[in-house]
Amino acid sequence: MKKLFVALMLIAFVTTGAFAQIVLGVTGVQYYQQDENGNLPTLSESWADFQEGTGVYWGGYAEIILGKLGLGLSFNQQTYKDPFYSLGFDGLPAEAFDQWNYDVNFFMSYHLFGGRAFIDPFLQAGVGMIAYDWKNKDLLSSNYTVSEDPMMASTYFDFGLGLGINLGGIGIFAKGMWNVQSNEPVTSGDYGVALPSWPIMPFKWVFGAKLIL
Repeated sequence: MKKLFVALMLIAFVTTGAFAQIVLGVTGVQYYQQDENGNLPTLSESWADFQEGTGVYWGGYAEIILGKLGLGLSFNQQTYKDPFYSLGFDGLPAEAFDQWNYDVNFFMSYHLFGGRAFIDPFLQAGVGMIAYDWKNKDLLSSNYTVSEDPMMASTYFDFGLGLGINLGGIGIFAKGMWNVQSNEPVTSGDYGVALPSWPIMPFKWVFGAKLIL
């Protein structure tokens, strides 16, 4: 899936780059379940979590906006360092045993007033994959046999809306997205079997900053 997303983005850059706005940004993503009352966190509650660094997946994105329509690719991740390996193990440094969750998402957006508008409300929908894996396989593979496949993975569809503020070539935004996990398993590229699924939380808040080129 990741290779397909990258290929689509390259095609989009080649075919529309001369006529479109190119946007590059950094993002923090937080995933949520409903509470015991079935409620999701508000924007202010999520912003408080974001400021504390609670559960944030850090990353970035690139988007091409042609008129009001956008096409983009995002990548966010959260790294876990196991304290058991803090001093290294089996002749390898601690970094060799880092694990991470990562989220790759290919999306389309519709900016109601255009991508450079001072007030920039937008709608967005996309498809993605969230996976759990060893982060530094190049280090780990020097001592162990490591599959190219992630240890766990699931695909999903997401949709939502957001609001941005742009000042010339820079901007900030926030968006709320609903996630719908796919029933189709992710298949191993090494063995052709279904990988264990990673449970996808039903909602996420995203905060970001961007450059409009």
